[in-house]
This record gives sequence, C-alpha cells and structure tokens, in this order.
Amino acid sequence: MAASKFCGGAASAACLVLAVYGCSADGARAPNLLLVTPEAQPPAAEPDEDTTLLPPSQIPVPASSPPAEPDAACGTASAAVELVAQPVDIIVALDNSGSMDDEARAVEANINLNFAQILQDSGVDYRLILVSEHRERDLQDTAVCILSPLSTLSACPSDAPGPSERFFQYSIEVGSDDSFEVLLETFDGREEDDFGLAPGGWSEWLRPGAKKVFLEITDDDADGSAQAFLSALTALAPDDFGADPARPELVWHSIVGLAEQQIATEPYVATDPVQTAECDGDVFNAGTTYQELSRLTGGLRFPICEFAGYDAVFRRIAGDVVQGSRNACDFAVPAPPPGRALDLDKVAVSYSPGSGEAPRVFGRVLGAEACRADAFFVDDVGVHLCAEACDVVSLDASAGVDVLFTCQNTLLR
Repeated sequence: MAASKFCGGAASAACLVLAVYGCSADGARAPNLLLVTPEAQPPAAEPDEDTTLLPPSQIPVPASSPPAEPDAACGTASAAVELVAQPVDIIVALDNSGSMDDEARAVEANINLNFAQILQDSGVDYRLILVSEHRERDLQDTAVCILSPLSTLSACPSDAPGPSERFFQYSIEVGSDDSFEVLLETFDGREEDDFGLAPGGWSEWLRPGAKKVFLEITDDDADGSAQAFLSALTALAPDDFGADPARPELVWHSIVGLAEQQIATEPYVATDPVQTAECDGDVFNAGTTYQELSRLTGGLRFPICEFAGYDAVFRRIAGDVVQGSRNACDFAVPAPPPGRALDLDKVAVSYSPGSGEAPRVFGRVLGAEACRADAFFVDDVGVHLCAEACDVVSLDASAGVDVLFTCQNTLLR
C-alpha cells in the first residue's frame, strides 16, 4: 500500500515527500525518497484512506539540524527505483612470455562474447584497457589482437590496435613476473606503447569517478609484494585508486596458476586462503602474490590452466563487475513531478542496523571534500553516503537505509 504524507501549515509552504524503495542485488531494501515543493500552495484537502500524517517529532533528523517549524507535519509515499550504476574502468594485464600462447588465444576468443557482451547487455558504462603486446603477425604467438565489436578491427592480426569507445590497448610486452612494474611505468607514459596511442600513458583512458577493476592473467608470480604495489599505485594516482594503500579503491581479479576447485571454473573468493598448490597444466607457480592482492581488494581468483573453461571464467568476472557497479551507498534521485522542485537542504539518511539498535540519522554535507562519518552528499547523479558511513552500512547485511526528504534543514556545518 502506498502512503502519502504532506507537510504544511499557516506559516509554511506545503511540501510532498516521495519515498522511493528499491532493492540491491542481494535483496536488501534500498529506499530513496524525494522531496518536492509546489510552486503554489494547493487547496486544502481531506487525506484519503492511504494517507498518514505524522507530527514533526517523529521525523528523524540530525542533532545539528535546526528545529522543525512548529506547525509542520510530514509523510511518505512509495514507488520502485534502481540504485545508481557506477561507471567501471577495467584494466587487463596479460603476460606475453613464451609459455602463454594458449592463454593468449583463449583471451582473444572470449573477451568479446563472454566478457564485453555481458557488460554491454547489463547496461554497465564500462571501458576496457588492455595492457599487453598487440599481435601484428601470426608468429607473435603470445601477443593479442582484439576484434570488433569491442575494437574496430575486422581481421587479426593487424598493423595496429583498433581503439573504440569501449576498448583501448596499450601495446607493450609484459614479461613473466613484471606486471606490477609494467603497469606502474606505463601509467603515465614513462614506458611508451608500441603505437604511440597514449603519450601520457594508459591513465589517459581512465575516467574520474569510475570504479577501477584489474584483471591479471599470467602463469607466473609477481616480482614484488602486493602491499608494495598498492603503496606505489595509490601514491601515483590517489584520485583514481585511493589515497590509503591499506584501503585501496580498486578490485583485483587474478587468473593464475593456483589449483582448481572441485568445479574447475569456480572461483576462490576473498575469504578463501592463499593457495600454494598449482593447477594441472604448464605453470611456473600458483601466483601467490597476485592471489594476496585479490584477497586484499575483494577480487576473485581462477586457475589459468582451464583454457576450455575461459568462457565461464570471463562470464563470472563480468558478472562480478556488474554487481560491483551497483553501490548500495548510492541512490538515484527520481525526477520531480511537473511544476515542482527538489529541495536538497531538507534531505536526511536514516540507517537502521540489522541488530535492531536504534536508527542512526546522517546529515548532508555540501560535497565529497566535506565528508564525515555521519554524513552524505548529493550531486547531479544522486545521493551518496560518505566513505566512513558507507563502510558501516555495507558491512551490515541486514541494514535498512532510508534516504529521507523532510520539511527541515539537515545541512551539517
């Protein structure tokens, strides 16, 4: 049953509070509410049977908010809405060493149909950046050439990569154990690509605000530690990957030489320990450093030996990217009805812990730069919990979150 709630009184303009409820992929309730104020005072009307009128004392607001107008009264109405889908930049590092010929062909065969197509069909705004040597001649067994529709190429091998709106290739040879070094030195163009497509490095193709996802494909291990790489990467580009290496803003998936699960294409997840046993194939080791990086960032791990199962592997990674692009801390703001305007000064967020504790109410700050643990901000895209508030809510699988638009100013100073 939808419930409509109105605010009004002799000394205040009337307002309509629209509560919009959606669900995240795991079924958790993720409501979004919109406050609209009419341009003119509507005539008084008796509430219908679905109307609920509440006194201001029952509207949760942050403690730092000004008091409500004494004659205000507010209420809610419900409708369905989707969570905001965050753009995703996917960086694939593919080993070009001499033992990687089968893997290179498997990537070429699956990156369109079982990866890019799934992302496209899901509606995710994605961009794929491949850091690996481009295949210009058939004799380059471990280089890769990507066909359309992901790229603009109609045939492979080709004289050069075919960049498109969704695909970019930074062509450089990646050795057995130097993916970390190559990614860092090519980020800003210190190591040039073979075709001069990005003089400033592959960072030219990254988009501000896009979620960053890496995929490592190798039959060897890294030269260096996972933590040292995160420290170097976050120092190089804190706006892209986070400023704190202990809390990097990226996900790292690994297709490496670790042993298969009972179902060979089933991934290891972040809570599974690092595997030292190797998969049944021609690999140098289990890629424990890459595994640890996946564990630190919430990524998945797959055995590289399963060439015939790369379709399932790429589908699973694509599915994880789709899932991760829908952030439970970001809510789309519905368009107001004709003749009405959004009042951002009167928005609040109520978080109800799954433990049954009393709800906590977050107030609004003017932008991400002013964020604090009890706050959120609103932009052209929607409503966004600040990082610390998001951490609390995201870890609570049974949380209830209400984005509330009230009759009271909720701006935190």
